[in-house]
Amino acid sequence: MSEQHPPPLPQSPNDPYQPPVSNTPPPADGGNEGSVGAGIAICIALMVFGGPAIGIVLRLLMSSVLSFTGTSLYSLMWLPVTAGPIMLPVIAGIWFTRKGLTKTAKGVWLGFTIVIGLVLLLVAACFGLLTGSNFH
Repeated sequence: MSEQHPPPLPQSPNDPYQPPVSNTPPPADGGNEGSVGAGIAICIALMVFGGPAIGIVLRLLMSSVLSFTGTSLYSLMWLPVTAGPIMLPVIAGIWFTRKGLTKTAKGVWLGFTIVIGLVLLLVAACFGLLTGSNFH
């Protein structure tokens, strides 16, 4: 079952064939474009753990700001906490694209669409369950 390949033909000095030369320079980083799976994992981790991490950091910052100013900025803290899980993958996708890790950026965008699709399916399922109960 082993397939044998013929030996390469010897090149003679009078052979007119020259292999084509590429004008494109080789990539500086050795062609590392990342991986799609890593991008998906990064996106899901950012969406799951990003909101609580932003909330903890903002809570610590707000407590120090409140001690200095004496004002109540607690209601403003919820805007970044709720927008964070949506914005973090977008920022990560842009960042990976600019760094040249195109496959990882594609994975981040793919993971983002997967999570958004799952959320839409969950909303549709809940809407379907509540339809028969007159929404009460």
